[in-house]
Amino acid sequence: MKRLSAWMFVLFLLALIAGCGGNNQAASSSSSTASNELPAALLDTSISAKGNAQRGQAIFGQCQACHAATKDMLVGPGLAGLFSANGPALPKGVDYNGLLPNGKERSEANVAEWIHTGGNGKIGYMPPQELTDQQMADLMAYLRTLN
Repeated sequence: MKRLSAWMFVLFLLALIAGCGGNNQAASSSSSTASNELPAALLDTSISAKGNAQRGQAIFGQCQACHAATKDMLVGPGLAGLFSANGPALPKGVDYNGLLPNGKERSEANVAEWIHTGGNGKIGYMPPQELTDQQMADLMAYLRTLN
């Protein structure tokens, strides 16, 4: 149960960060690039390419106490769109300026680090999650499927 709570919190924070980053990027780059172009950090699939989305969905089950696989807000944000330009939907008044709560950009490596270490964000505390490298790859592969 402790592991599930930590995953949920991590995913929640990631969703928050993703949502803020997407809004800022769209505003700052809408005149020079297409709205569907993603920054390099969001295009990097170095972790998810090693994973299996079906296994990742099973791992995400631990996160569902706090996070939805949609844009619906639970204890934490829904994680649909985490790796999209617009990011997941965040609660009103929460803005990470396109970054994770720890100030790092939304890349798979930084999201994985956030999940492993946890931390405090504007919405609450994300407990650290102990996942193997393969479990993290599987989870990232699944998160990439959430639109």
